[in-house]
Amino acid sequence: MKNQIIKIASVFVLAFTIAGYSAVAQNKLTWDKIGTETVDYTIDHDVVSLNKSQQTYTALKIKVINGTLNVHKATVHFANGDKQDVELPEVLGKDNDGKLIDLAGNKRIIEKVTFWYDTENKNNEKAMVEVWARK
Repeated sequence: MKNQIIKIASVFVLAFTIAGYSAVAQNKLTWDKIGTETVDYTIDHDVVSLNKSQQTYTALKIKVINGTLNVHKATVHFANGDKQDVELPEVLGKDNDGKLIDLAGNKRIIEKVTFWYDTENKNNEKAMVEVWARK
């Protein structure tokens, strides 16, 4: 009986240790706000240019503040001249902060992000787009 209790306790300790390491690994995924752009209420496209940072990133997320934005697609331009087109047929706003965009080639230096959109003017404010990148 005593050996069985020790085995069960060992399993719990191991499970909590693994869960703890997983939580630590998740916290190491940090996000940087790499650009913002205020958008007009038309069908349009805008470019969010980044500073000449040599920081590498693995993923992007596009968030919309103060409005709703129908994002059709985005093009990520990398420092080495490559680009990645991403189809994004989604409505972004306070209830949906967009899907995760994994960057091809993993750790990439981003030069700029171009996105095509149309807006819904529900609150008479211009929407602000924030581009976030995961290290």
